[in-house]
Amino acid sequence: MLATLYQEMFGATPPNKAKIGGCLSLLQSWARFCFPFLRSRVNHPYTFPRITIYVGIPTALKDIRLLLDQRSEVQ
Repeated sequence: MLATLYQEMFGATPPNKAKIGGCLSLLQSWARFCFPFLRSRVNHPYTFPRITIYVGIPTALKDIRLLLDQRSEVQ
């Protein structure tokens, strides 16, 4: 994966090149790790409002673990 990404990055160096291939999510995560100023500034924890609007879906970690433990391997 890294070899392909490096090859694509090398191929993207000509000024007339418009696209790049490879695993760009890997490049993006590396850039955000190495360059903190590229990270988005979020002052709130991640939430998933579309998921939590359903009634009966637990949001507490202990309740989620209990439900997962009650499931069989097939489920």
